[in-house]
Amino acid sequence: MLLALLCVGIFLIQLDVTVVNVALPTIRVDLATSLSGQQWVVAAYIITLAGLLLVCGALGDRIGHRRVVLAGLAVFGGASLACGIAPTVGLLIAARAVQGIGAALLLPGTLAVITDLYADSAARARAVGIWSGAGALALPSGPLLGGALVSGFGWRAVFLVNLPIIAVALPLAWRLVPKRKGHQHTSPRLRIGADFVGANLVAGLMNFVGLGTVLVLTLYLQEHLSQKPFRAGLELISLFLPLAVLGPVSGRITARYGPRLPMSIGLVFGVIGSAFLLGINDSSGYAAVVPVQLGLGLGMGFLTAAVVHAAIAALPSERAGFASGVNNTARQAVGALGIGVYGAIVGHSPDFVSGLHTLAWLGAGLWTVALAITWMTVE
Repeated sequence: MLLALLCVGIFLIQLDVTVVNVALPTIRVDLATSLSGQQWVVAAYIITLAGLLLVCGALGDRIGHRRVVLAGLAVFGGASLACGIAPTVGLLIAARAVQGIGAALLLPGTLAVITDLYADSAARARAVGIWSGAGALALPSGPLLGGALVSGFGWRAVFLVNLPIIAVALPLAWRLVPKRKGHQHTSPRLRIGADFVGANLVAGLMNFVGLGTVLVLTLYLQEHLSQKPFRAGLELISLFLPLAVLGPVSGRITARYGPRLPMSIGLVFGVIGSAFLLGINDSSGYAAVVPVQLGLGLGMGFLTAAVVHAAIAALPSERAGFASGVNNTARQAVGALGIGVYGAIVGHSPDFVSGLHTLAWLGAGLWTVALAITWMTVE
């Protein structure tokens, strides 16, 4: 039950990255804002989340992860309410920033509690696989749930839907998350090995290519193929479904063979998926996008749980919050950079398709670099 509760936490955090996207046009009209205002509704959450992960992870190591998880749920719930009732776009952006603070408390805290809960490395790897699968499941759920809520109840519902979930999760967390004292580190020295650095480099490269590719595929479906947002969300299922399903599978493989094998399998699928971008041309339809999505979904599905476990296992268990904070910061910050770079490349190319071909070589090359790092640093 505790693992399920922690999975709810990561699901909510990831859901609020994507669920708001389909509500942006309605927010623009209702709150009379500009494109810049719409962008800040998204960016305020992501920036505070990525910027505070490391601090919040280390804080949990010091004061105890139970306190951090409870605080994260409370702040996230209060900020969700503030988002749902915000009368102006300025207050909505401010509430989204506070929501990001709650997410930054909650994300490394949930992973650190899993580390405390499962002392056995194999059991921990399986649990991390389930945890990462829950987070991945939120990615396709965001556009679909957001579209349904906006259509039926308006844009405020995409934030208010969090409240009944938090209302159940908070008292359960109070009851189930074990009380353990934080670790007062007498020495600031911490040995950082090549395995920890390598795992986080691979995690960053994974999100750089992965989130960048998701962006350009979404643009291709909506702008090049003229699909409506809800249908475009449905057509991304072939990417997100294997990503969600393979999380527990990767966890089990990691538990039995270590993280290098599933990481290597995932990176090879990533190379193949990026290479399939070369098959898209001006007359291509949705069928040309499916192999790219499957390669990316299978790749990140095998990779995510394994690379998270590799990073956590590389440091002592009492520094799990710090390890989680570094790993999630690498994924979020480098992923945001990937979105910017991929968007700039297609935006400055002679045409959209030629930009996709450039990204095919870039993505395949970075996946290959990540594969080399894996074999040099991860056992």
